[in-house]
Amino acid sequence: MLNRLLKAFSALVCVASLQVIAAPSDNPVFYQVNYQGEQAYLLGSVHVGKADFYPLNAKIEQAFADSDALVIEADVTKADVGSLLAKHGQITPSQKAKTDKILQGYCQPQMQLCQAISGFAPWLQASQIGLLRFAQLGFQAEQGVDLTLVARNGDKDLIELESVEFQFELISSFSEQTQYKMVEEAAYVEDVEMLALIAAWRKGDDKQLAKLMEDPQAVTNELLDKLLWQRNHTMAAKIKQLMIEHKGKQLFIVVGAGHLVGQQAIPGLLNTKGMQLKACHRNEC
Repeated sequence: MLNRLLKAFSALVCVASLQVIAAPSDNPVFYQVNYQGEQAYLLGSVHVGKADFYPLNAKIEQAFADSDALVIEADVTKADVGSLLAKHGQITPSQKAKTDKILQGYCQPQMQLCQAISGFAPWLQASQIGLLRFAQLGFQAEQGVDLTLVARNGDKDLIELESVEFQFELISSFSEQTQYKMVEEAAYVEDVEMLALIAAWRKGDDKQLAKLMEDPQAVTNELLDKLLWQRNHTMAAKIKQLMIEHKGKQLFIVVGAGHLVGQQAIPGLLNTKGMQLKACHRNEC
């Protein structure tokens, strides 16, 4: 749900090269998981999208069609978002003074947005600015991979790895320094870097994604540790548990692509738990 982590995948690419890629030739990071005779699929997603993302490539679409349950990070329909915003999303006077100073240059041409979000905590302002900036580039949250698959899920089981409440509690616990960094990056990162995220996801270049995700100049240690590494361990344990509990059912699991690359990534953690993985995006399936 954090725009800054999405953009941490960044590398310079030209806009034209992004726009000519057709969805059937896309190759996002995608694994087949086998454990004790059970099979699941694990897809790395981005949380914004556009119409030409779909349909996803044939391997992914077939695995989704054959699945019995969809597993996502969090189901927003189960959350009381208003209460969570009241509890975790409000800004303090000292935070507002600092955040307003950071956003001074950005807000001059975006005054309406900045006024609308001025009462939000810094982390939430960063998220909203990121969504707006992606929308200005043609990518909408409602066309993100997770939400698109949920909308197409039909009568299949829908299972959470975490919860929206957990995510609010986690992100709002970040230090003020980390939150201010998120605001700065959301407002001032170059458009080409945001577009590069999408291009990298579409190519499924996990090595390049990992290199960029763990760039110490781009992401704070707290973001890496709390938002990725700690959650990766918890998610991997939950995936194993779900495969045991849902024996005889094929699970289709969707998490942010950042969880599937780099140090302490979910695929490696699943291997340590006795699972066998095949990288479908590298033609191993």
